Amino acid sequence: MSYTIKGTDCQVIEVLPGQHVSPETAYVVEDYPYGFRLRCKMRYWLDCNPKHGVRLVSQTTNPKRTGEVWNKPKASTYARFGGAMFLDQEGHVKWSGLSEYSDGAECAEWRALFGAGVPDRARGAMDRWCDAKARYQAKLDAGTDWRVAGREVAVEIAREASQPGKDPVEAAAIRAAKAA
Repeated sequence: MSYTIKGTDCQVIEVLPGQHVSPETAYVVEDYPYGFRLRCKMRYWLDCNPKHGVRLVSQTTNPKRTGEVWNKPKASTYARFGGAMFLDQEGHVKWSGLSEYSDGAECAEWRALFGAGVPDRARGAMDRWCDAKARYQAKLDAGTDWRVAGREVAVEIAREASQPGKDPVEAAAIRAAKAA
């Protein structure tokens, strides 16, 4: 698989599975540069927070100390509705996130490309967000005013969530299957 991200020269060669969610399960690069002459290990994982979203965290070992001593982790900014790591054309680890600023088409494209790499803990938020964006976009395409469309989608989602025994993620999957 090779996909070039719009507006960049970065190609997505391989989406990494969403299992890298802690330092213990991180994706490890064994030979990473540390300054000009030294080499170390670098590990990457996705931090999932239900209130904030998903962010990439990276951490290097310190080759100046004996043993395997890990430096302080460095974390990126949260992406509210999902995130996934991938390898680019140079074999470097990169990541992409899904935020509230995407439209319905961007959301669907992002989920199709990176959905398999989203951690399980964030998959429900991604599915609900993409479903809501698709419904909102359909209303806009039908000529509904953006303010009215937003209220209608919010009411529909609230109504579905209040139905006992109905899983909103399952309902989103059923609607997506009907639309396809």
